[in-house]
Amino acid sequence: MPDFKWILEESKLPWLKLTIDLPFKDMLNEAKRLKKYFVKHRAEDQIHGYRHKGWSSLCIHGIRANFTNHYTTYGFDSNEQTPYKWTDVSTACPITTDFLKNSYPCDNYYRVRFMLLEPGGYIAPHTDTLKHKLSPVNIALNHPKGCIMKMAGHGTVPFKDGEAYILDVGNTHAYYNKSNEDRYHIIVHGNYKSNNKWKELIENSYKKNGTN
Repeated sequence: MPDFKWILEESKLPWLKLTIDLPFKDMLNEAKRLKKYFVKHRAEDQIHGYRHKGWSSLCIHGIRANFTNHYTTYGFDSNEQTPYKWTDVSTACPITTDFLKNSYPCDNYYRVRFMLLEPGGYIAPHTDTLKHKLSPVNIALNHPKGCIMKMAGHGTVPFKDGEAYILDVGNTHAYYNKSNEDRYHIIVHGNYKSNNKWKELIENSYKKNGTN
């Protein structure tokens, strides 16, 4: 059985479904109640002449609730240097925050964000890193029919409501929402290296889903 480090860094998997239970319906309701506070995400991007459409975000854990971009946008050089904290949003989504603090296996969070893609919206094809490894975790609070995430060379990520996937975002990926519903996800970035429950989650998930 491969260990978690090999699974994450050397397996070359484009994604891995995590075997984790979460109160996604309650978390979805909290996200919906906060919709008016979401801010446009990466609106400055220009990708082959295209811009993202209908994509917005809100930080549960981060520099500030509306600082949703990568730390370099705000003048920092590393995750370790960046002054992440539980934002004001965290008190407005107590079920989500309690899950993250007490049930999700991460001790050192970086950015944790609600992500919204509106009906008719799309995320233009892009890569987030030059490295190929499994990171970050993307949790589908809902995934309406007509929402599609494509990853170049690998096809469609098979999200369903309440499922969490760890992704290799070194692969070019794109997203569109052809439904008539808002799509809400959570993206989690963090340092998990010292967390044994995280290691067990990755290894158990690989055993169950790694060859699917």
